[in-house]
Amino acid sequence: MGITRQTVENYLELLEKSYLIRTIPVLSASPDREIVKARKVYFLDNGIASSFGELSSGSKFENAVFNQLMHKGEVAYYQLKTGREIDFILDQSHCFEIKETATESDLKNVQSLAQNLKIDKSYVIGRHPSKIFDGFIWGGFLR
Repeated sequence: MGITRQTVENYLELLEKSYLIRTIPVLSASPDREIVKARKVYFLDNGIASSFGELSSGSKFENAVFNQLMHKGEVAYYQLKTGREIDFILDQSHCFEIKETATESDLKNVQSLAQNLKIDKSYVIGRHPSKIFDGFIWGGFLR
């Protein structure tokens, strides 16, 4: 593409300081790993997010959830080399997986990953409440 990493970082910083986006860091037991891993980018306005590119409804929902969680504390994410991840970790004490249609197996997956971080509070936030179970939060309840 012909753009240096530093140029991309400068643009991201400009967009963040302009309150268009927010980036969140990876949470890791090793500070060196946190520096190496990429930050995730979220739009602070869901309307702008929808007009930029072809975002799936799941990505739009995850962006909307982020916009609610960011007001509750420090938000990070967690990802293994295999690609398995926890979408959001709030204040290093609560893990959240975001799914359009959440299942109990989604909760088990996030609980399994949360053990790596020694976090025992895990939830799945779903857009479509197909089945209610312990650990499920309907996205409409977020404020």
